[in-house]
Amino acid sequence: MLLETTFGKTVRYHQSRGIVGKKFSLIKILKLGGSTSPRFYIRSSNLNIGFDIETQSELDSAIIELRERGVLIHINVKVRNFEWIIPYYRLVLYHTDKVLSLHSQGFFLQFEQKKTSRQHTDFVKKLIDQKQDFRSDFSFIDDL
Repeated sequence: MLLETTFGKTVRYHQSRGIVGKKFSLIKILKLGGSTSPRFYIRSSNLNIGFDIETQSELDSAIIELRERGVLIHINVKVRNFEWIIPYYRLVLYHTDKVLSLHSQGFFLQFEQKKTSRQHTDFVKKLIDQKQDFRSDFSFIDDL
């Protein structure tokens, strides 16, 4: 679900809580070593956020926030702000040398890897671990 959170727009935060759960407790955040990512710079996207590759700037970025049952991606494009809410069971990650890509329900958001650091790779590992922990809470037919 994509919500516009630009100043002056009405935002329904209770919907995001129902989909991806509440924020982590302070103790859990300290155990994880943080629940938000450093800033990722957007390379391309097919979301309806007004992102244009010809007018791309350093302001086009996103921050990923881990939640109990999913992730919140806070997207800044020019002067508009969005939140993309993705539950773990719909989140697909592709990570190559040049691109980190998040996919959900036919939509994607690609991030540049040339501007990433050790903090980015540590956060991606944390995200994969959280997704795996969420998956281990449920039994699937494939696991039998």
